[in-house]
Amino acid sequence: MKFTKIFTDNLDHCYAVMRLKAQGRDFLVVASEEDAPCYAYDLDDNFKKQLVWEDVGGTMTLVQIPGTLDFLATQRFYPGFNAKTCRIVKETWTGAGWHQTVLGDFPYVHRFDLLPKDDGQGYWYVGCSIANSKQGEDDWSDPGKIWVGEYDPKTEKITKEALDLALQKNHGYKRMDGYSLITGVQGLFKLTWPTKAESWQLEQLLDHEISDIVSADLNGDGKEEYLMVEGFHGPDLRLTTSDFKTVTKKAGQTPFGHALWGGKLGQNEYFIFGWRQGERDLVLITAEDLSFQVIQQNVGPSNILVYAKDDKQYLLSANREVNEVAVYLIEPAE
Repeated sequence: MKFTKIFTDNLDHCYAVMRLKAQGRDFLVVASEEDAPCYAYDLDDNFKKQLVWEDVGGTMTLVQIPGTLDFLATQRFYPGFNAKTCRIVKETWTGAGWHQTVLGDFPYVHRFDLLPKDDGQGYWYVGCSIANSKQGEDDWSDPGKIWVGEYDPKTEKITKEALDLALQKNHGYKRMDGYSLITGVQGLFKLTWPTKAESWQLEQLLDHEISDIVSADLNGDGKEEYLMVEGFHGPDLRLTTSDFKTVTKKAGQTPFGHALWGGKLGQNEYFIFGWRQGERDLVLITAEDLSFQVIQQNVGPSNILVYAKDDKQYLLSANREVNEVAVYLIEPAE
C-alpha cells in the first residue's frame, strides 16, 4: 500500500482520535493528553480547524453518541498517570460548535465506552481504570477496576459499579460484537454485555500481561487474527489465531508499543502499528511473520484510525512524539 501525507497540524502531545460523522457533517476530532486543546477538522471544508475546548486536556478516550455530533471524553488524565482528578465531559453540538457539560469525576479511568441497549433506551457504560489510587508514577500497589453501568443522555447521568476484579495497568480496550475485550497485567478478559436473560459476564481468556489488542483477518482465511502489544506498552508484539494460538512473536523490538488498528485496506486486511520509543515508527503489518512496511519513521504515534471519504481511504495518526496531527491518503502500491 502507498501512504501519502496530505495534511498536518501542530498539537502538543496529541493523543485521542475520533471520526465524528452525523447530521450531514463530518469531522476528525483530536485531543491532547496535556493541558492543551481539542480540535475538530472539517472533512467537507479542506480540514478547516474548529476549537472544541481551549485547554484542560488530559484526554485518553473520545466516544461519539450514535447518530449525533455529541460525544463524551475523558479529561485530566495527564502524562505520568496523573489522573486522580480525571473526569468525563459531554460535548453537545450547537449547530456551530460544541457546548461542554461536566458529567462527573472518574478517577484514573483510562478507557470507557457507550454501548447501545437492545431496547434503544439509553446506553450501557463500561469504564476501565488504570489504577484505583497512585502515590507516584511507578506505584501500582492499588489496582484498577472495570466499572459497568448505564448512561442516560436525557439526564446526562452515568451510574456505575465495579466488577469483582482487581486489574492492574489497564490500557487496552476493543469493542467487539456483543462484548468487549479488556487487557491488563492479569491478562485478557471478555466482558459480555447484558441481555434480557443475563447481566454482565466476565471471562478470562489469557493470563499473561497484555497492553493492547486489535483484530483483523490478516491471512484471508475468513477468521480474524489478534495482534497484541505485550508487557505494559511493549516491547513485545504477538500475533495469534482466532483461538489465541501464537503464530508469531517478536520480542523486545517495539518499545512503548501504543498505536494499533486492524481492518480492510483496499481488497485485503492489515494491521497498522506504531511505537513511541526507539525508532518510533508507524508501520503497516503485511504478513503473519509480522514483516512490515514503514509508513513514516520517527513520529511516535499514540492513536490511529482509518476512515473512508468519497471512495478513498485515509489514515489519521496522532503523532504524539512530534506533536503532529497527520492524515495520509491510502492507495494501492504502484
